[in-house]
Amino acid sequence: MTFRRRKAVRREGDVFGTIHPTQAAVRFSFRGHWRIMTALLLLSGGGGYLMTKTVDSSVGQVPVPTPPVVLARTKRQAVAAPKQARVWMPVLASEPKINLIERMNDGSVAQSSYFDVSLDLAEPAPAPTPKPELLLAAYQEPVATKPDPFDSILQPGHRPEKPMRPGQGPKTELVPAGVPINVSVAPVRPAGKVRRVVAMPAQEELLRNIEGALDVPSQEFADLALELGSDSVKPGERLDLIIGERIPGSGRTEIILARLKTGPKQERLLARRDDGRFQQVANRHLYDRLVAEALAAEGAHPAEAQSPDERQARALEAAEADYPRLLEQLRGSKVPTRVCLQTVELLKANDIRWKDGEELPKVNLVFRKGDDGAEELVSVSLRQGEEERRFYRYKSGADGRVEFFDDKGRSVSKTLMHKPVAAGKEGDGFGWRVHPILGTRKFHNGVDYVAPKGSPIVAAGDGVVDKISWEGGYGKFVRIRHDGGYTTTYAHIDGTPKGLAVGQRVSQGQTIAFVGSTGLSTGPHLYYELRIGDNYADPTKARMAAGTTLKGRALDEFHKEIDRVEQISRAIRSSATAAARAAANVFSPETPQVSEQ
Repeated sequence: MTFRRRKAVRREGDVFGTIHPTQAAVRFSFRGHWRIMTALLLLSGGGGYLMTKTVDSSVGQVPVPTPPVVLARTKRQAVAAPKQARVWMPVLASEPKINLIERMNDGSVAQSSYFDVSLDLAEPAPAPTPKPELLLAAYQEPVATKPDPFDSILQPGHRPEKPMRPGQGPKTELVPAGVPINVSVAPVRPAGKVRRVVAMPAQEELLRNIEGALDVPSQEFADLALELGSDSVKPGERLDLIIGERIPGSGRTEIILARLKTGPKQERLLARRDDGRFQQVANRHLYDRLVAEALAAEGAHPAEAQSPDERQARALEAAEADYPRLLEQLRGSKVPTRVCLQTVELLKANDIRWKDGEELPKVNLVFRKGDDGAEELVSVSLRQGEEERRFYRYKSGADGRVEFFDDKGRSVSKTLMHKPVAAGKEGDGFGWRVHPILGTRKFHNGVDYVAPKGSPIVAAGDGVVDKISWEGGYGKFVRIRHDGGYTTTYAHIDGTPKGLAVGQRVSQGQTIAFVGSTGLSTGPHLYYELRIGDNYADPTKARMAAGTTLKGRALDEFHKEIDRVEQISRAIRSSATAAARAAANVFSPETPQVSEQ
């Protein structure tokens, strides 16, 4: 095609934008119009790309039709969980005590029940404790007692009258849960003779010795030793055992759970499964719940309280007159009569009383009950304001007798005897008198007891024989230096027991001489003298501590016993706390657990 350029002439009537025949034409070529062609290609390519993306996006958002779901009503089938060995768990209750396996004074191993009682004499006496009720363990959960209400919906022709709102449903009861963490739990069975025993030995104790104090087959302890990797419990360690009839009515007592605590955060928990083997338990809360159940089972079968005999009844009347508030609290806490009287006797011996208007103390006592039923006070602490006094029952090495000591190792259960000769009748007393032989007025530095010749004279308190000698006025005499720093003298004696020597340790009540009439004497009698430092005192009125003061190794051993008693007390309290928390967890699972130490 050829375009010729002509001179354009504007004529009237021409329309703007049209090519008039008289206009010049331009010849097209790729070389001359490459810029225009490039622009057109770019525009067409970009538009095509944009069109493609737009179409893809639109098509991707269109829902793809799916075939309809046909709901078919099928019959439900129960699926059984795989059976596994389960830990047996008894029924729960609570009582703050520990059954302790311990070595007795005669070397035998026996079981004693320890109790801890805390009183605030400024508060009202505790209300009588109701009869303990058996609770179910905290591992149990509420489930419906009636069939699942949704089962009825599946029954043909049945329609509920009203729809069930969330939270509505039949009443519930507590039944055992299926699997608490890593151990499954067997169904609850009737409460049997389930109890908890603890070994906290002062010296290494073999498991076979502990076995001797329990009605448990020896094979049980052999299996336990194998699983623990040790056949003994060492000082500082603690072995807790929960024992009972794993199979009710079988009469066979077995170990249900064992806990060996070797350090502050080191322990092993072993539970007995249905197949008889031990299984390690990682869930500490399970242990707390088992302890709660064991304590409850013990509380469900309390020993019948014995009424005080005539002598105890009279002593109780006197004690109530001297310590009315204390006796009211003790008896309200069901402390045995014998322990009440021992507590009052200890307070009297140490001249501890409370005046009207004075702040009343907080009292804590630990007592135990042996297999033979004998009850005895173990420790007493009294806190009054900032002052605290503590006393502990202890068998000293001096004479093997059991007495009470304060926390510094000083005996507090013995006071100086006013009359060291049982057969004596008081003669001249302490003070001024006319001497029956000299006839002059002289101060009598002691007291006289008239008694038949040869009557035994005993040491008025613990101490060491300081002198056995003769002096003109005394005649033959014995002098004892007591641990409190004072001395007593026994004069006009006829003689001393065979073997008594200076430096020998004697105990209160031990025979040290016999009544005579040596020296300046008008007849058989005892001259009894008390000297405190360089001063004389009336021995019939002085209240002097007359027991042993422990020293050296004996004091170290006593401090070990103090630690042991304190550990027992803490164990009792923490057991009660853990048991209470475990029971509370049934109704409030979010309750924080406080495990026993």
